[in-house]
Amino acid sequence: MQFHLPEFFLADLVVTVAFGLVAIFLLILGYRIFDKMTPGLPFDETLRSGNIAAAIVIASFILGICYVITRTISAVLGA
Repeated sequence: MQFHLPEFFLADLVVTVAFGLVAIFLLILGYRIFDKMTPGLPFDETLRSGNIAAAIVIASFILGICYVITRTISAVLGA
């Protein structure tokens, strides 16, 4: 069975990987900035101690950052 891929498949794959790496970088950067802006909340230590509430707060923050990054990349690509 042969697959007939469009001619632009490889270029789209490269762009997808590139934007994925940019998104991961921006996610890490956003978390670091959030961590620096809240010095009174030691999230790393709280997570290591097993605090579920802190994990939910961080997870919702990460999902929010992911949503913003996704919408930004979509706007850049014109989708």
